[in-house]
Amino acid sequence: MISLKSRARTLGVASLIATAAACSSNKSTDTPTTPTATVSSIAVAGTAPNVGLTAQFTATATMSNGTTQNVTSQATWQSSNTSIATVNAAGIVTGVAPGDVDISATFQSVAGRQRITVVVRTFTLTGLVTDATSGGILPNINIQITSGPRTGASTKTDATGNYTLGGLEAGAITVTASAVSYDNQDKALTLIADTKVDWVLVRARGCTYTLSVTSQTIPAAGGSFSFTATSGDACSWSASTATPWITLGATSGNSPGTITWTAAANTVITPRTGSIRVSWTGGFADLTITQSGAACSFTLNPQGGSFTNTGGTGSFTVTPSDAACSWTSTSDSPWLTISSGQSGTGNGTVSYSVAVYSGGTGPRAGTIGITGGGGFRGFPVQQQP
Repeated sequence: MISLKSRARTLGVASLIATAAACSSNKSTDTPTTPTATVSSIAVAGTAPNVGLTAQFTATATMSNGTTQNVTSQATWQSSNTSIATVNAAGIVTGVAPGDVDISATFQSVAGRQRITVVVRTFTLTGLVTDATSGGILPNINIQITSGPRTGASTKTDATGNYTLGGLEAGAITVTASAVSYDNQDKALTLIADTKVDWVLVRARGCTYTLSVTSQTIPAAGGSFSFTATSGDACSWSASTATPWITLGATSGNSPGTITWTAAANTVITPRTGSIRVSWTGGFADLTITQSGAACSFTLNPQGGSFTNTGGTGSFTVTPSDAACSWTSTSDSPWLTISSGQSGTGNGTVSYSVAVYSGGTGPRAGTIGITGGGGFRGFPVQQQP
C-alpha cells in the first residue's frame, strides 16, 4: 500500500511535468510579427479624352512587398490645368480644351501622374428625312443643333431627303428637325463618332403663323423695331436670333404676338444682314434684316485755300473714315478747276488750279466738294480781286 506521503510526492512531480509541457506548448505556437507593407509607387493609366468627352483613369499602387493594389477609388485625383481637363474623385477625366495636362493620383502620400494631350475632333451628322404618312422623302427640311457644342449650326435636306452636317464637336447635343407644316422634332444624343440620324416627321395640325413683315431694311444707326406674328388659332410661338447685333424683347407668347427688337449701330460702311426666327408647333418663319453701312466722313488737310488775283495752284489730302470709302471731287465754280484727284478710294490727294481774277470788285469764293458713301466735305477756296 502506497503511503499518503508518497502519493503527494507523486502528484507534485506530475504537476511540474504538466506545467512544463504547457509552457513548452505555448512557446511553440508563438509566430513572429510581419511588417505592414507600404506604398512604393503609384501608376496612373488612361487614354486622353477628346474635348467634350470623358475617360476613366486608374491608379495602381505597387507595395513594398512587391504586390500591387488598385487604389482608383481611394486615391486623391488632381488635374494640373482644369481649363484643359478636369478629373473627379472617381478618376473620370473630362476634356475641356485642347492642350497638354498632367493627371495625378495620390495615395498614402505617394503620387503618380500621367501627361495627356487633349485634342478637338470633329464629327459629321448624316441622315434621311421622310414623311410619317406617305413615307416619301422630304427635301428642304431644316436640321439644326439647338443645344450643346456648335449650337446654331444647321443645314437642309437635299432633293433626295438626305442631309450632312459636319464640323461638330464631341459632347451632348440636341438636334431639331423643322419645316413649315410639320411638327418640330428633337433628338438628344451624345456625339462621340460620325453618326447617322434619320427622321420621320409628322404633319402639324392647327398652327400657321403669318408675320407682318418678312424683310426689313434699317439705318446704320440702328434703333428699336417691332413686327407681329398672327395665327388663326391661339397657338404659342417663340422667337430667337443668332445675330449678335440684334437683341430681342419678348421671346414667347400666344397669337397675336408682337415681337420687339433692337439693332446696334453699324460702324463700318459695309451693310450687314441678320434674321429673327419665329417658331411654332409645325413650322417657323424668318424676318430677314438688312442694316445699311455707316456713312463715310472725310478729313481734309489743309481745310481751305486762299489766293490773290493772279491765281495759282494748290492741293489738299483726303482722309476718309474708312479705307473702303470711295469718293469723287467736284468744283462748283468755273474758275476753280480740278487738275487731278477727281476720284479715289481711301486716302488721296486733290490738286486744283485757280484762274486769274481781274475786274472784280470784291473777293470771290468757290468750293471743291468731296462726296462718297453718304458723306460730304467741302474745301472752300477764296480769291481776292
